[in-house]
Amino acid sequence: MNNTIEKFLKERLVSDVGFALCTDSPFEGLCNAVSMVFKLSDAVIDQIDTSPTHTYFQHYRTMNAYIDSVSLQLVMMLEKEGYRAAAVPASQSVGEYVGIFPHKKAAIRAGLGAIGKSALFLSNIYGPRVRLGTVFTNAPLETVCEKQKDLCGDCDICAKNCGAMAIRNVNYKDGMEREEIFDAHACSEYMKNKFKNIGRGAVCGVCMRVCPKGLTRGK
Repeated sequence: MNNTIEKFLKERLVSDVGFALCTDSPFEGLCNAVSMVFKLSDAVIDQIDTSPTHTYFQHYRTMNAYIDSVSLQLVMMLEKEGYRAAAVPASQSVGEYVGIFPHKKAAIRAGLGAIGKSALFLSNIYGPRVRLGTVFTNAPLETVCEKQKDLCGDCDICAKNCGAMAIRNVNYKDGMEREEIFDAHACSEYMKNKFKNIGRGAVCGVCMRVCPKGLTRGK
């Protein structure tokens, strides 16, 4: 089933796929997570300087819609095979800056990357220049449960370039609260105040653009 799902997703241009055991799934009885990595356009990200662009905002929205579409297709495929499945929305808040389940958590456990100092997910292949999708299922999958890795070390480029000063320059470790490494409120307020003319202040992207893990890939 792992091979079938991976082939299905790669045909839909998903950049990387992993399978994780998540006993804390938000869906009862569905503890096997399919984690999907969707690479963003380097050409679009490279246009970000000290502020986001209208093109990046549109790219961000379009990618979220595509992730939801692919996730739904995978759910339908799994249900057709006789299994239960449910997708975590690509971008949805049900509380203050949180969704029903962190895509990053599933991606880390699947061994696809780690959380950086910026609180962004850093893909093993593409760095932070990605969006994530997650589908939970009861299909019999070979899963892993990897631990957080340190991909940042002493690097502090994202913290130095954060206009909101929201990045605390702390390496994330398993079990840490997001607030220990990143001030989500400060980030959100900064975007709303500074970039209201671009998507009503919903995006920034500076920390993603400057991260060496994304800059060095394929350059």
